[in-house]
Amino acid sequence: MKSSLIFFDKFYLVALFLLIPTSVNLSITQFLTPILNSFMGRTSYPELSISAFSITISILFFLALPQLRIQQLTIVYYKNFDKNKIHFFVILLSFISLILAILLIFSPAINFVLESIFGTKNQLRYQIENSLRISFFIPFLLIVKMHFYAIAIVSSKSNYIWIGTIFGLVLNIFFASILFFFHIDKYNLGIVSFTISTILETFLIFFLIRNYIFDKKYKINKQTIKVGNLGKFFAPLLFAAFIPSFTMPALNACLARFDNPEIAISSVNVGFGIFGAVTFTINGCQSTILSLLSNGYEYIKIRNFAYIVGFVTLIFCFVISWFDPITNFIFFDLIGLRDELLEGSIIVFRILSFLPPFLVMEQIYVGIIMNSKSTNPIFYINICRFIVLIICLTTGILFLRAYGPTVGGAAWAITLFFEAIFAWFFARKILKP
Repeated sequence: MKSSLIFFDKFYLVALFLLIPTSVNLSITQFLTPILNSFMGRTSYPELSISAFSITISILFFLALPQLRIQQLTIVYYKNFDKNKIHFFVILLSFISLILAILLIFSPAINFVLESIFGTKNQLRYQIENSLRISFFIPFLLIVKMHFYAIAIVSSKSNYIWIGTIFGLVLNIFFASILFFFHIDKYNLGIVSFTISTILETFLIFFLIRNYIFDKKYKINKQTIKVGNLGKFFAPLLFAAFIPSFTMPALNACLARFDNPEIAISSVNVGFGIFGAVTFTINGCQSTILSLLSNGYEYIKIRNFAYIVGFVTLIFCFVISWFDPITNFIFFDLIGLRDELLEGSIIVFRILSFLPPFLVMEQIYVGIIMNSKSTNPIFYINICRFIVLIICLTTGILFLRAYGPTVGGAAWAITLFFEAIFAWFFARKILKP
């Protein structure tokens, strides 16, 4: 009897020990955003610094599109596939992202992107372009780094994930502290800290997993560069990564056209960043689900575990949203927000706070689709999500011209909610493992 209960079932401990480091690793940017915002929020021009960092990061992450799904590809194929072929495929994607970044950032195209698309001007525009020039190679590193972490996951080396992730987090805080206390490059504090720490973290995780990179039974030959089967599997995943990467730049571009764009952009960035940090365990659900399925665990147990994570996270979100002492401590004392920025960030977080069970729902059903190795439904899910996003942006921003933080938070919430519904719809007929 006891063995069937959560607290006595070894499965839940296995799942938890796999989920936590994976979630922390995948959510590190969402942890970093509130931390770096807390430094930038205490500078002379917090709205300018946070807005410049938000737009810069959204552009870089859009260019680093494959990094959002490269872990899933590596986990699904790494144990029973030519490792050299996977490495070649990842490096190919990394170089394509790097070339695109160079062509965008160091050409006249950047003028069109920053002025026509994002609608930035004057000091904000200058700071964003300067930040992008500092960090143009970040898309390459992000893709490679996430591939290395996936190798650690599939090799059951969760301690490497902890080491690399904590190392990167500590470095970010260390460099941000130096820049802040010595008043060096205050507008680019966030991106400079992020860039240096990402370089060092990538080298560290490569060193840790170096013995698991190559497989002696596979040799490098002409077949290594034939990655058509990986491409067919990854293409729908890449499109699935496009929509989340597109959402923040699209929101920033629309919010930049409000009367007070710095407040609107900063509020959405801070509110969503804190929400991402609070809900970090959900980000690792999909990789955990795939890993548990590949190791033969029961689907029902995996599903139940994921929903427990979702509802526990929901409780945390509600406490932070509506219990004023906790709300004020996090947003006012910890992050250092004031006035309109404080009010807008809290509004964004409260709008998003109901989402955790639906985020888990999306992770479960997309995980089922990936496990079936038929990723075409993911393409359809994201087409539907894209349509919902466009409707939200056009009605809430271009037509209604409502309060910026409310529109930004609502666009995120509605889009993510419907993505979960679409994931269930397209996965409901797939045979459960």
